[in-house]
Amino acid sequence: MNQLKKYGAIGGAVALALCWPLAVGHIGQKIVEDGVEQLNNEGVSAEVISYNRSYLSSSVETRYQVQDPILKEQLEVDGLPTEMLVKTHINHGLMSLTADSNIANFPEFPLKLKTVTQLNGNTEFELTLDSWNYQGNAEQTVSMSISPSVATGTATVLGQLSFSANIPSIQLDFDSGEQLIVTDLNASGTGKKEKGFWLGEQSTSVKNFSILDPAHTSLFNIDKAGYTFTSTFNAETDRIDTQHVFDMAEMTYVDGERVRDLNVDFALTSLDRSAFEGLVDIYQSNPSLAQADINILAPLIETLFSRGFQVSMNGMQFKIADDEFKSKWLLEVPEGTNNVSRDPSVVMPALTGNMNAYMSEGMVNAYPVLAEGIDELIIMEMIKQKGEGYELDASIEAGQLVFENGQRIPLIALLLPLLMQQSMGQ
Repeated sequence: MNQLKKYGAIGGAVALALCWPLAVGHIGQKIVEDGVEQLNNEGVSAEVISYNRSYLSSSVETRYQVQDPILKEQLEVDGLPTEMLVKTHINHGLMSLTADSNIANFPEFPLKLKTVTQLNGNTEFELTLDSWNYQGNAEQTVSMSISPSVATGTATVLGQLSFSANIPSIQLDFDSGEQLIVTDLNASGTGKKEKGFWLGEQSTSVKNFSILDPAHTSLFNIDKAGYTFTSTFNAETDRIDTQHVFDMAEMTYVDGERVRDLNVDFALTSLDRSAFEGLVDIYQSNPSLAQADINILAPLIETLFSRGFQVSMNGMQFKIADDEFKSKWLLEVPEGTNNVSRDPSVVMPALTGNMNAYMSEGMVNAYPVLAEGIDELIIMEMIKQKGEGYELDASIEAGQLVFENGQRIPLIALLLPLLMQQSMGQ
C-alpha cells in the first residue's frame, strides 16, 4: 500500500508539472488582458485583438489608438502613425512569463520591449531603441536622428514604478541649416501615480543642449542642467509636500553673455491632499477652463486656503560673469484663511514668513535703474551693505515686510511693479 501511495504521489507531481505550463499560460493571459484594459484613458485606447495560447508559449496582438484630437492631428501632419499594432511573443516559465514585443505596422521605428512578469503581476521591463532617423514628408522641413537608447525599470501590481532611461544624443536638422543637439539625456524615477498626481521622485538631466546656426556657430548653449521633482504624502495630516529643484552649470547666449551656477529650489508644502489633487486633475483634464470647471474649482480653492499651506523659495542663486545674486523666502498661508473664493483680498493680510536677498555690487552697477532704487533703500535702512554687495533681510507679518528698524511696507508694493509691467506688455 505504501508503495502505491508513493507511485501515486509521483504520478500526481508529474501530472502537475505537465499541466503547469497551461496554468501559467492562463494566468499570463489574464495578466495581459487586465494590463491592456488599464491602459485605456481619454488620450489613448488599447485593446487585445487576438490571444493565441499554446502549451509553452503564446502570441498576442494588441492595438493602441490615439484619441486626443490635437495630438492625433499633429502626428498626422508629421506623417507619423496614430494607431500602432503591437505583436508580442510570450514564453511560459515556471514562475514567470517572458515577452518580446515590437511595433508591427511601423517597422521603420526600431523599438523593442522585453518584459519578465511574475505570476503575481509584478513586471520588469527593458525598452530599447536602435538608431533611428526620421525624415518628414515633402512638406516637412526638419529631420531627426536618435542614437541607440534604453529604458529599464520595474512596475508592480500596486502601481509602484521605478525606472531609468538614457538617450545619448538627439539631433534636429532644419531646412534653414540650423541644428538643435541634445547629448546625454537621462531620466529616472521611483514612486506611484495616484489620482493623476505623482507621489515619489523624478529627475531629468542633460549634459548639453545647443542651438547652432547654418555655419555651426552656437546661438544658445546649456551645459549640465538637471531637474528633480519630489512629492511626499503624510497620511496622519492628509497633506502633500512638493519640491522642485533646477540646477544648471552654464548658459551662453549668442552675444557671449553667460549665466553660471544657477540653482533654484522651490517648494509647496502642507497642501490639503484632496483639494490639491482635485485642482491638478481639473487642470490636466481641461487646460482651457470653462465656467463649469471654475464652479468646481471654487470649493477646492476654498479648502486649500482654509487648511493653510506654505510657498517657499528655499534658495535661488546665479552668477553673471563674476557678479552674484542670491535669494530665499517663505510665504505661509495660515490655517483658517477662509472665504478666499468670494474675497481674494483676504489672502494678502494673512500672509506671514520671511525674505532675504543678496546682490553683488557689480550686478547693481550694471543696471542704473536698479542702482538708483538700491540707493533709496539704503537711505531708508531697508537694505544693508554686506561684503561686496547689498542684502535685504525682513520678516513678513500680516502681509507686510517688517525690517530691523521697525519700518513696514505692504508686500503688495513689491508685486505691483511686476503686475504693471505685465499689463503694459499686453
